[in-house]
Amino acid sequence: MKRRNRTLIISVGLCICLCLMVAYAAFQTQLNINGTSSISSNWQVEITDVVSQNIVGSAANDGEPVFSPTAVTFKTTLQKPGDSIDYVVTVTNNGTISAILDNIDQTATSNPAINYIITDINEGDILDPGDSKKFTVTVEYDDAVTTQPEVLSSSLTVALDFVQNK
Repeated sequence: MKRRNRTLIISVGLCICLCLMVAYAAFQTQLNINGTSSISSNWQVEITDVVSQNIVGSAANDGEPVFSPTAVTFKTTLQKPGDSIDYVVTVTNNGTISAILDNIDQTATSNPAINYIITDINEGDILDPGDSKKFTVTVEYDDAVTTQPEVLSSSLTVALDFVQNK
């Protein structure tokens, strides 16, 4: 019986040693992984044009609209109720990645007599590569205003935040 136990212990010991040797050999093997990748996409969504049109009454530009790739600023002078002016803004995707409009941010000077209305563009709109989208910003004298304000001009900056379409 003692001999049988001794043989069993030696056999188990040899098996453990053999397993440890195989594990050590496996961890000593050098693993080389080589690869190359490149990204050839281009992100270029930008405002490319602003045109004043549909000038009604005494409305006038207080300087030409100024635009950057992501924002446009309008300075408008309105004299009386009924005055308005439209600005047609073109945004173009000159890149290779589809874009989605995440946010439209409007920053206006505080003039209670002047309203701004943005049409033909909405958050969530998709602009595919090579496409352009025109939208309109209407600046109008508020008909509900009953007293003439001291300042007849106002400025508005519209910033467009596009993100990559998933």
